[in-house]
Amino acid sequence: MSLVGIDFGIIVLYMIGLLGVGYWGYRRSDTLDDYLVAGRDIPIWMYVPVMSAVILGGASTIGGGGLGYQHGVSGAWLVVWLGLGVAAIGFLISTELANLKAYTLGEILERRFEKYSATVGALVAGIYALTIAITQVISIGTVLTALLDYQLNTMILVAGIIVIGYTALGGMFSVTITDFVQWIIMTIGVFVFALPLGLLEVGGISGLTAELDPSYFSPTGIGIDTVISYFLLYFLGIMIGQDIWQRVFTADSPRTARVGNIATGAYAVVYGIATAVLGMIALVLFPGLENADLALPQLVLETVPTGLSGLILAGFISAMMSTADSALLASSTLFTNDVYKRFIDPDASEQRYTLVSRVGILVLGVGMIGVAILIGDVVNALTLAYNLLTGAIFVPLMAAFFWRGGTWQGAVASILGSSVVVVASMAVYGFGSNRPIIYGLVASLVLFVSVSLVTGPPPREKLEAWLESISDGPSIE
Repeated sequence: MSLVGIDFGIIVLYMIGLLGVGYWGYRRSDTLDDYLVAGRDIPIWMYVPVMSAVILGGASTIGGGGLGYQHGVSGAWLVVWLGLGVAAIGFLISTELANLKAYTLGEILERRFEKYSATVGALVAGIYALTIAITQVISIGTVLTALLDYQLNTMILVAGIIVIGYTALGGMFSVTITDFVQWIIMTIGVFVFALPLGLLEVGGISGLTAELDPSYFSPTGIGIDTVISYFLLYFLGIMIGQDIWQRVFTADSPRTARVGNIATGAYAVVYGIATAVLGMIALVLFPGLENADLALPQLVLETVPTGLSGLILAGFISAMMSTADSALLASSTLFTNDVYKRFIDPDASEQRYTLVSRVGILVLGVGMIGVAILIGDVVNALTLAYNLLTGAIFVPLMAAFFWRGGTWQGAVASILGSSVVVVASMAVYGFGSNRPIIYGLVASLVLFVSVSLVTGPPPREKLEAWLESISDGPSIE
């Protein structure tokens, strides 16, 4: 499988265009709000596409097609849980998040508890975000290697430089525009071209059912344990991801955040089912692929006309970049806001903080490329990051919104204690077990509640300020 002629040219031009968008974003980013949260001015017609682009990256698009190729329609569960997790944010806390006008989840922990819980939580979230970026760059490199027949390390380097370039230049403005374009291409590519043309090739749904074993149409064909594992990792994890929350902070109103997240979740569920079906179509047309993740690119190359196929494949690559750029920006934002601003230079100007964030993207981006080239496969690291994120900080973050009795001592004890439990459990039960994240959540809840009850109640003034900030008005009698 390789690209030639016009398809190759389209992908190259698309990548160059991303750098152009980065320069445009650089010219637009006058303040820290502009650079980190796009001026908090994203309307709902743009918010839904760009939030969708964040969650529908390489794992959702290329990986979702690969899971459909291997397991059938049940391969959609990964994306379905991501979508439902974002919708849950919309139903539960998006209004409060938008009202806070924050930059990071660490800042939220500080405003509800204190700076030590914020720093520890930001460290865990930052590692998670950077790991997400690393996996996406490896995925981009893998697909480019298969399509263009270049060495993997070369393609990882090229992809990483492009992501670093437009993200460092334009920040959230650049990320928003590239994500919006990517969403349009992916939506048209999947629902207008790939799915109809693919079904036409196999004789429609009836032809697909005739060719494949009935197990491919079972919603639990991938295994109940895997469905539960995806819930623990992706549903709970997406609810507290810095990259997701930072997108919520860009909304122009609490209503946009609430309705937009719910709409994004619904779109993601449909998208996940569609990519799984595309993987099933690819299985019928191209049985025996050595790498299931190449099922979707192969299907597009073979069924979509030249030119359009290049544009759609560029969209696939951009889908992975959209997750990588959001994760890289999230990691840099956590460092700038929760480390540099809090402990190094709390009185610096906005221009200084913006510069520090840009430098952070460059430094973290170089590390991202280096780790990606060095190890080539970070499945275990990604599992560790998700387990730590969910097992260690899900409880204190959610409790910040739903339990007034939580204290900073309970938050710190919960984060540190459950982190130890997660790492120790993974050492005992391995990376493939659900026990580390379950044990981590239980330990986090027990520690948070028990220590908070012993050290509580929290200071009335701090709690009152917090409740006013999330509701735009006094909330304590």
